[in-house]
Amino acid sequence: MENLVKRLEKSGWKKRDIITAVNIIHDAKKDKPHDIRFLEKRIYWVLLVAIIAANFAISVALIPVLVALKGIFLYIVLIVLGIAFGLLFELVIRSIEHLEKKHHLLLAVLIPLIALANAFAISNVSNNLMSTLSLANLHNSLIVALVYSVSFVLPYIIYRFVLKIEYYAKE
Repeated sequence: MENLVKRLEKSGWKKRDIITAVNIIHDAKKDKPHDIRFLEKRIYWVLLVAIIAANFAISVALIPVLVALKGIFLYIVLIVLGIAFGLLFELVIRSIEHLEKKHHLLLAVLIPLIALANAFAISNVSNNLMSTLSLANLHNSLIVALVYSVSFVLPYIIYRFVLKIEYYAKE
């Protein structure tokens, strides 16, 4: 609520109106039905599982790209896909209003690590597939994983640290 109060003060709201607005929001949160509060508490974990599953699906979908491309073209495609999916997940995470700072910190650490591990594993699978098929298009799995995961987390870094947008609940 502190963040809201500061923003309202900055916008020129009167102290009495700010107190009224904060009390209305506080009462609305307190009076939420039990089912809604239950869902709000679980949505974070559902989101985390969905992001992990989607990250894995994206990594699997990268196999044809890894087999077909090499050099700078591969890395450009990885960067574009990483940024695109990173923006998508950033939008989803940002749209959940009740997440607190601790939730965002966990997501900021866990999601890039998962993206890194998935991209590394899939790059190794791709290299094994190319070796089996006698193709000479092997990639450095660590570099592929780093390029993708850094690109994936870049939207979060830009929103949070460059633009300094703090959209988590400070309660």
